[in-house]
Amino acid sequence: MGFGIDLRATSRKTKGLFRRGPDPRELAERFGRLMPRSFKTWDRKSSQIALHPAAPAVHVALDGTELRVQGETWQVGPGYHADVLARFAPLLDELDLAWEAPSLADLQRQMCEWLASELRGGRTKFVERPYVVDGAAVLTMLGPRDAAWRDAVLADPMKAADAFAWWNKGDAARSRALLAMWHEVPWREPLDDRERDVLERFERDVEEAGFALPDPPVGYRRHDLVLELSGGWRVRLPGSFVGRWEDDGARYWATDGDRAIEFESMTAQDEATSQQLLAVAPERHEVIARLAEGTRVGRAEAFTDDGVRIVVGIVCDAPDVAILTCKGGDDAWALATWRSLIRS
Repeated sequence: MGFGIDLRATSRKTKGLFRRGPDPRELAERFGRLMPRSFKTWDRKSSQIALHPAAPAVHVALDGTELRVQGETWQVGPGYHADVLARFAPLLDELDLAWEAPSLADLQRQMCEWLASELRGGRTKFVERPYVVDGAAVLTMLGPRDAAWRDAVLADPMKAADAFAWWNKGDAARSRALLAMWHEVPWREPLDDRERDVLERFERDVEEAGFALPDPPVGYRRHDLVLELSGGWRVRLPGSFVGRWEDDGARYWATDGDRAIEFESMTAQDEATSQQLLAVAPERHEVIARLAEGTRVGRAEAFTDDGVRIVVGIVCDAPDVAILTCKGGDDAWALATWRSLIRS
């Protein structure tokens, strides 16, 4: 687990010759009654609480007479970490439990030192999706950073403060807006209900936080990402694309509203070479490009259907074959996407 909460709250009652600790069954009954009142998002079955859209759920478990709380908080920041602990304070009072919680200042220092140690160990990405940002030395949750920033943090870990969305008290709405801007907002018209919900929540948080939007807009979805596909293939696509698997996982489809791709892969059962596999598929349209890089060969054909430009690219890396169809956009984009198809 990365930097986060891992605390145990124990009874405030002092054990002694004539004192008894809390009764485990009574404590469990009170815990089960109080949790839904204290945390509306508590899932009784999984014992998890969703507290921030950019952070993993917090796990809460009663182990006998001890309450254990665990959850990563580095994705949001030290202010979020402190806020979670503060939200548990009324529950601990009700259960007559206590723990030693660090101060916000301690958490700020510890979280920066943790990030610096990760950089020192060679880590360069603190984001979940495999975005490609040219010239970036580090991908933080709040955007790419250059080598000068990395070196400054290694020299003084507190320089990492700008990598965390929730640094001080009261930054809840601001942190949601910042992290949504960098990771979720597509900066175009929404394509589905999920993106519509993201934009509506983003607008509410921006208004609540009094947050000034940057001009021009920023965000990882304005960069490319490397997408893992079937058959061990991967492709470079704009982060603004949304996609899904269809036909029981046989075909992948994605779009950004103006352009679209379709992908399929297969594996030959014989020992044919890449060139032989490519020759099996006859040329049907104008060939606008060919590919020959080591064992990877292919060709791209183009045609126009009902005013839409379509490029169909095949890549063979024996015994595997990939077929990528690009619709819309220009040939330069379609060919660059086709050429990015490689086997992992």
